[in-house]
Amino acid sequence: MKETDIRPQDLFNRFLELSRSDIDTFFSNNASFEPARCPACNTQDAQDGMVKYGFQYLVCSKCRSLYCSPRPQRAQLEDFYQQSEAVEFWANQVYVKTADARRRTMFVPRAQLALDITMDRKDARVSPVLVDIGSGHAMFLEEARRLGSFGDIIGVEPNNEFAALCRKRGFPVINKCAEDLQPEDVQADVATCFEVLEHVYDPRQFLLSIREILARGGKLLLTTLAASGFDIQVLWEDSKSVSPPHHLNLLSVDGIQCLFERSGYRVLKLETPGELDLDIVANAYRENDGIKRSRFVEQLVLHDDDETKHAFQRFLVQHRLSSHIRVVAERVD
Repeated sequence: MKETDIRPQDLFNRFLELSRSDIDTFFSNNASFEPARCPACNTQDAQDGMVKYGFQYLVCSKCRSLYCSPRPQRAQLEDFYQQSEAVEFWANQVYVKTADARRRTMFVPRAQLALDITMDRKDARVSPVLVDIGSGHAMFLEEARRLGSFGDIIGVEPNNEFAALCRKRGFPVINKCAEDLQPEDVQADVATCFEVLEHVYDPRQFLLSIREILARGGKLLLTTLAASGFDIQVLWEDSKSVSPPHHLNLLSVDGIQCLFERSGYRVLKLETPGELDLDIVANAYRENDGIKRSRFVEQLVLHDDDETKHAFQRFLVQHRLSSHIRVVAERVD
């Protein structure tokens, strides 16, 4: 997989341009922003990280997570995700035009993994209930249904248009934010959540609410971005993954571990299986001559020796140094 398979450069740059315009529309009054402790470990002590598009990011002195503080209020974020021009462009242009690659490389294996971790339970039900948080275009729901082993497959989607799209494709949908979920809404054997945690106002409240809809022994499969990963550490403020107002929480591997434990989960597996770190850095170097460069990294990522680059990417994965993080966790009672 290449970065351009899922984020074509021209479309992705247009999305980021619209995001900056959305900041002027939705977040021009940053006097209403609220200070935040580290969303991972709740530590108050932090160092300056960067300022990007007027948003201040801090680095936690304890777990080294990168997070936005002060940050928009939750109501501001919810309004933004319902009406944002950038969000609409991502959904109707970027996502649609990369759908085949995303389905093949991301959602097919994720659906199988969700089933595998569900059936690992000794008391697994014959037709386990799956709930997907942030279902968007329903692509993951479709792949889960294709396996034919889940019972109820339910989406949780706060965006009204996406919720309607999921229903059109035959799935029941809870049309609310995950933070507002109640135990009576659903009881799931497994919950899935892909690339959502980095967007939310309060990651701990987000995970606590998901925990409440998990049955006893239920599991959560979650992916997000890790600030401790190679491409974010190398590119830092030039990283397109640090993109306010979308990405407020870019936690470290240690921070993710701490966050899950603070939120009532037992982490069963925490890994960084990313494939794109070197490709992302190489593309950034080619696109932007003004990026501050490490001679070693430039030699590595722009070198023609694919075997060396693949070996280095494997090294990042093995030592949990990729910026794509995947967690399997179990509800603790």
